[in-house]
Amino acid sequence: MIGYYLAVFFGRLISLLPFPLLYAKSNFIAWLLGDVLHYREEVIKGNLVRSFPEKSETELKSIQKKFYRNFSDIIMESFKSLSISEQTIRKRFKLLNPEVFQELKDQNKGVIMVMGHHTNFEWTAMSIPLLVPQNCYAVYHPLKNKRFNKLIVKIREQFGLKLFKMEETYPFMLGNEDPAPLYVFMADQSPHRGKIKYRTQFLNQDTPVHLGVENLSKKCDLAVVFIDIFRVKRGYYEIEAHLLFEDVQATADKEVTDTHVQALEKLIQKDPANWLWSHKRWKYA
Repeated sequence: MIGYYLAVFFGRLISLLPFPLLYAKSNFIAWLLGDVLHYREEVIKGNLVRSFPEKSETELKSIQKKFYRNFSDIIMESFKSLSISEQTIRKRFKLLNPEVFQELKDQNKGVIMVMGHHTNFEWTAMSIPLLVPQNCYAVYHPLKNKRFNKLIVKIREQFGLKLFKMEETYPFMLGNEDPAPLYVFMADQSPHRGKIKYRTQFLNQDTPVHLGVENLSKKCDLAVVFIDIFRVKRGYYEIEAHLLFEDVQATADKEVTDTHVQALEKLIQKDPANWLWSHKRWKYA
């Protein structure tokens, strides 16, 4: 209990730092992780080498260095979430083509919005209810520590996002009476070894992928939208939505899955440093 309150106290102190000082600390953390602690260096190097066999060692080292800065920015911005205001989030996030979501809402069409662990994915999910006309929902994996879990849920839901537990995904979505909901799904998580049902090519590698987006979009008759997230400058982001499928019932088997995986691959190839390379994405390859 004492550890929880101390963590929250110091977390809130960090969250009150002005942004210039916050990013100065982020620079230090990036240096510490990359040059001193070599945080998950072998995982990061291996992922990059296999994903970009055409790039030189110098290019890969540059991506790796920029990754640590992206990662440390996400850490510090996560602390900022403890005290950030709606006004600040609205100023720092821009949806370039909101008409994609408005047109689906006007048709009373629900949406699965697919995204990857690219730039600040936490802030993106947290802020999306401020940018679209739909009610927004997201799956989450509860933490074992009930106090920290309650805090994380409070942070993520502070601007209107509604969370539901991972094990309740199918019953929640199939039973949701919202006529035009928006569900936030991550496209790049690795299935558990015993739950792998499909593999596809992703970043030059045989990759096991979840089929939840495809299965649930068809069961619930939802449109599928993929979003690109770009960091314009530190602390400022732009989102561009791509309508992949409006009528998923007309798609071939695995077409939805392959398409959203390819959309993420295209984003990573365009902006490689800002993906989560420290994740053991191919541990079951």
